[in-house]
Amino acid sequence: MVDSKSLLALCRHAPYGNSMAREGLEAVLACAAMDQTPEVLFINDGVFQLMEQNPVAIGEKNLRRNLQALPIFGVETLFVCENSLRTRGLKPEQLEIPGAEVKLVKDTGAFIAGFDQVLSF
Repeated sequence: MVDSKSLLALCRHAPYGNSMAREGLEAVLACAAMDQTPEVLFINDGVFQLMEQNPVAIGEKNLRRNLQALPIFGVETLFVCENSLRTRGLKPEQLEIPGAEVKLVKDTGAFIAGFDQVLSF
C-alpha cells in the first residue's frame, strides 16, 4: 500500500541574489521526476521568479528554463499569493510561464494548511 501525502513547495525568494530560488525549483523538478509531483506556491519575493528575466548583466543563469520545465514534469498549475503581487506592484497579467496555468491564492494560510508536507525555499 502506497501512502500518498500531499506536498507543497513554497517559493519565497527572489530569483537572484542567493541560491534559494534555483534550489527550490530543482527540488520541485526532482520530486516530480520521482512521481511525487508537488503543488507550488510563489509567495513574498518569490513572485518575482515568474517575471520575465534577463540576468546576463549580473552574471547569473536564467531560471526561466527551470520554470518552463515544470509543466513538462506535471506541475501545470502555479499558485501565486495575491497579496504578494499587490504589495510589490505586480499584476497577474505580467506573469506567464508557457504551458502552466497561474492561479491566485487569497488566503495563503488556509491554502498551506491543506497540505500534509510543506517544503520552503
